[in-house]
Amino acid sequence: MKILYLMTEPFGIGGVQSDVLTLTEDLTARGHIVYVATTDGVLLKELIGKGAIHIDIDFHFSAASQFVRALKQLREVVKREGIELVAPQSVRSSMVAYAALRLTPYGYRVASTSRRVPIVTTIHNIHNPKNFKWAGRILRQSADFIIFESNYERNRLLANGLPPEQSTVIHSGIDLDRFSTATRTADFARQYGLEPGKHLIFGIVARLSEEKGHNYLVDAFAKVVQRKPETRLLIVGDGPLLDQTKAQVARLGLQNTVIFAGMQRDIPSHLALLDVFVLSSTRESFPLSAREAMAAGRCVIAPRIGGCGEVVEDGVTGLLFTAADVDDLAAKMLTLSERDTVAAMGRAGRQRAERLFSRHVWVDGDEKVYLDWAGMTSPSTASVALS
Repeated sequence: MKILYLMTEPFGIGGVQSDVLTLTEDLTARGHIVYVATTDGVLLKELIGKGAIHIDIDFHFSAASQFVRALKQLREVVKREGIELVAPQSVRSSMVAYAALRLTPYGYRVASTSRRVPIVTTIHNIHNPKNFKWAGRILRQSADFIIFESNYERNRLLANGLPPEQSTVIHSGIDLDRFSTATRTADFARQYGLEPGKHLIFGIVARLSEEKGHNYLVDAFAKVVQRKPETRLLIVGDGPLLDQTKAQVARLGLQNTVIFAGMQRDIPSHLALLDVFVLSSTRESFPLSAREAMAAGRCVIAPRIGGCGEVVEDGVTGLLFTAADVDDLAAKMLTLSERDTVAAMGRAGRQRAERLFSRHVWVDGDEKVYLDWAGMTSPSTASVALS
């Protein structure tokens, strides 16, 4: 099957991009042909290396002329390449797909089925409340079917006009083996001046932007380190608030206990350094970073918002706190300063990741939805039947 993913953002660092990388690799290995329509970004070469055919279309329109240009480009690509299923990754790109393939006259039909090209949208997260109030009604019209990453996002749109039968929840999964085979942890520990076993290491892996709440984490850590001088905070990531966060650390006199690692690609080795992973966000849907931390066997502190409660089992695999509440966050960090408790929750987190967030189960689920809507069988199944 020829699948065309539509992405609103450039192909850089992010959860949606990570998902599309994985789906590209696995679906290509299963015999499908994967196209990705997106603009350039730092991970585009990696995407192409995993087998994707890149189509340069910008779906981040802000004017009618840009919308029409994307619409025309999409129509041309679908017909030229013989696309058999279109998979938008946002409400915005779903609107373009609907306008291109349904709203305006378009005679193209999939050759193998003589049907119109199905539109199967995946919704990862909708942060802006103004958007999700309309998203259910828009998707009801624009998509044939919708895959949600979390029950949290699906329930919000069911309450805003989306029929239940038009969607399902498939949790995006993780390559569990990748997070149990860290190879450079000792090297990074030496580089950062960390002594696992002596230092109790809290850490976050996230873009330094407003919604990730690094300022709350640093303030909370300042309270923790007063009580537990052996604690350290490792901040992995880059972003627009990096300098501001560094200034906050300096103002609080935490230069010797907070380490800025910058943007890193070897996330498993960094997660293996941590005793506790902390997600300090003020907006989240179904956080990938927390699931990856659990796959690495780390216990997780996360805010009680969005789909975080679907990821972290409070009191079992970690703790939930009130978002933006520095005192509550500090209290939860201090609660998880006993190594036996931390280790037990980390083991429980890994077991939960294996049960709920498997990469194989995720890709199987998405592929089945795609094949059902395309009216096709799996290439691997077909080859077995013919042999």
